[in-house]
Amino acid sequence: MHFPFFPFTLRRPSPRQGKPFASLLGAVFLAFSGLAPAHAADLKQYQYRQTFISACRADPRTDVIRTYWKDDAGTPLGTFVRLDTLLRAQNQEMLCATNAGIYDKQLQPLGLYIENGSVLRKLNTRQNAYGNFYMQPNGVFILGEHKAYIVETSQFSAEAERWSALSRYATQSGPLMIVAGQINTRFDPNSPNAVVRNAVCLDAEGMVTLAIARNPISFYDFAVFLRDELKCSDALYLDGSISRMYPTLEANMGPAFGAMIAIMKKTASK
Repeated sequence: MHFPFFPFTLRRPSPRQGKPFASLLGAVFLAFSGLAPAHAADLKQYQYRQTFISACRADPRTDVIRTYWKDDAGTPLGTFVRLDTLLRAQNQEMLCATNAGIYDKQLQPLGLYIENGSVLRKLNTRQNAYGNFYMQPNGVFILGEHKAYIVETSQFSAEAERWSALSRYATQSGPLMIVAGQINTRFDPNSPNAVVRNAVCLDAEGMVTLAIARNPISFYDFAVFLRDELKCSDALYLDGSISRMYPTLEANMGPAFGAMIAIMKKTASK
């Protein structure tokens, strides 16, 4: 069961959905009080069982979606505050953002990272290593020209020339949570391992969704939510306990990130 609602115009819930919780409603109004409604990206709040989930959905054909890592001086941005400052200096407005994958202690992406067509970190094809990044299969989220893709690392490696040519922006992470509608078979439905998690996923229409479970959830339950509630056919895990999403009340609490994925308000044509 889930309780979706819009940040600006609330829909009356159906009898099956029930009513949104007042505390969650208040948090959303606080988070969105400074945003203008005239944009295509769609941010909703859900309750799935005992977990609150934020999901930002955008269309790569019409919305501005890209990844960010460093500022002009080569220093990792690290926080949504610094990313927002950078974007405002470029006359851009950030609508939502989240961390873009697993990184090392130097805030470097652990795997492939492409920004504006330039490969800044190489594809990581290592397997049989410790950590979620190496849980198989892992994969790459790609933003091409008006289209997004999620592909297995082995597929990217086997067709590197093709995928590299398509990639304007890309980030590698792991594991893949959903592949062609099938949940990763390594996920245990009865696993007690529950933490905050975030992911990026695609549906059959090619829409991109950034999603974060804001309180603990297992890999399997999060994958079920992404598939059954958000109708995602492919999903890539981004990271765990440190993950956050802008704009939420806790967006700027916690450690610095490596790269980030952001969705911006599209500038009106003059």
